[in-house]
Amino acid sequence: MNITPTLDRQQFLETLDTLAQFGATSNQGINRTAFSPTDLQARAWLVEQMEQAGLHVRTDPAGSTIGLYPGEQANLPPLALGSHTDTVPNGGRFDGALGVLAGLACVRALHRAGLRLQHPVEVINFAAEEATTPGGEFGSRAMAGVLPPETLHQLAWDGRPMTAHLEAAGLNPAEVFAARRAHGSLAAYLELHIEQGGVLESEGARIGVVEGIVGLRSYAVTFQGYANHAGTTPMDRRQDALLPAAAYIPAVNRIAVAHGIVGTVGELHLQPNASNVIPGRVNLVAEIRGLDEAVLDRAEAELAHTAHELGASFEVLSREPSVKSDERLTAALAEACRDLKLPYRRMSSGAGHDAASIAHIAPQAMLFVPSRNGVSHSPDEYTAPDSCVAGAEVLLAALLRLDNTLD
Repeated sequence: MNITPTLDRQQFLETLDTLAQFGATSNQGINRTAFSPTDLQARAWLVEQMEQAGLHVRTDPAGSTIGLYPGEQANLPPLALGSHTDTVPNGGRFDGALGVLAGLACVRALHRAGLRLQHPVEVINFAAEEATTPGGEFGSRAMAGVLPPETLHQLAWDGRPMTAHLEAAGLNPAEVFAARRAHGSLAAYLELHIEQGGVLESEGARIGVVEGIVGLRSYAVTFQGYANHAGTTPMDRRQDALLPAAAYIPAVNRIAVAHGIVGTVGELHLQPNASNVIPGRVNLVAEIRGLDEAVLDRAEAELAHTAHELGASFEVLSREPSVKSDERLTAALAEACRDLKLPYRRMSSGAGHDAASIAHIAPQAMLFVPSRNGVSHSPDEYTAPDSCVAGAEVLLAALLRLDNTLD
């Protein structure tokens, strides 16, 4: 007789509450920054939980925790579930943690039922996903072989070099790149995450099936004027660099709206930045994010043209390409939603995730659950218990489906 594994909802929610005690602050936030004592304590607790669920646990050279639940066919690559348990300073209890503990809950369901899939199953708690370390996604980039060597010598959020954080955590910086895994070493990677936005909540959808993680491009735009006395220089003789800069900011908004993407001016620097001096130079940084690279190309061209029309220089600072989800995996997630009668919508992720790194070595897809008021990276971050459970149940259903369809 076939046995269908079922999620222990109460145990799953209790693990979320327990993990939230590591690094808890007085204002309901979480301080569990990467490689900090509270991060390491939480990881040690998670190792115990994994072992109780029948997982064989190891820590890779970059600090990521990997639990393996053996499959019936040892020659098949694992199906992987995961995310991260580190937080931003004074962050929330669901970002990252939900995906790791949901993965653990799925394996617990298999273990309790005495079942093994054809594929092995891995539950991965990636190290240092948050950008408290240089660039973020430290563990997953190391695993995917896309971590730049210079990262180890850059400064973390507290001003200390990355090497100091690794050494304090008992890791050898010289061995970090040995965490790299080969392409095809995973059959698939699925990541459950809170949306960190308000789309699902506003539309009444229970689940977001993520079609891809947006590309991000940033630009330095410089407006050159002439600094002069603010009291003695007539208005018709001024070269105020802030005036064209001020015109450029709504242009970024207009261009983003026109192309169906998001655009932001998040940095603005005036020189000399004194109340009695006409701004002689303004530097700003604009960014755009979208899933379609061709759309981003067109928006970038408009941004550059507008900057030049306003007399500014325009420099590309970075172009991080978008990452498309694997269609077989998104289909399995959508089918799982339908089987469980959960309303869902297809959407993109506007934030970066470990899944974007793992896409370099394996098929990947994500699913989102609603965030109340679209708040994240904050003590006010909240996802309702029934939404957490719904996401985990979709994850389990998709896992079972993929075990029968993937090599």
